[in-house]
Amino acid sequence: MSMSLGSRTARAVAAGAVSVALLSAGSAGAFAASPTLSPKPTMTHSATSKPASITVKAHPTTVKAGEKVRFTGHTMGIRTGASVVLQQEKNGAWHNLHVRAAVKKANAFSLTDRPTAKGTQHFRVSHGSTHSPTVNVTVQ
Repeated sequence: MSMSLGSRTARAVAAGAVSVALLSAGSAGAFAASPTLSPKPTMTHSATSKPASITVKAHPTTVKAGEKVRFTGHTMGIRTGASVVLQQEKNGAWHNLHVRAAVKKANAFSLTDRPTAKGTQHFRVSHGSTHSPTVNVTVQ
């Protein structure tokens, strides 16, 4: 049984081709079996700011008509330099008084008024749609 060199080469080439095909199929199977990598979700943070707020206190809370009352307080969420206005309630409606102040660097403000109407007067401080709670001043 003698084999020619040509047929041995042909068989070797055929065996090599089969080996390459098997290896390739195995690799393809490995890729198919491995989990596909997908982008991981990222956390996005939206800036949720707290709503603006104003606090206020009156000093003193009882005065004689025409005496000075000082309204002091702090703001949160209102920029430094912004203007706040003192408001007074009359007949169920809030009215701006001609008393304004700028918010200072430490978020503080100070306003002064001289109420003349006798009785319990209701005041608050406002900036846009943000209002402080009501403070009462008794005017004698």
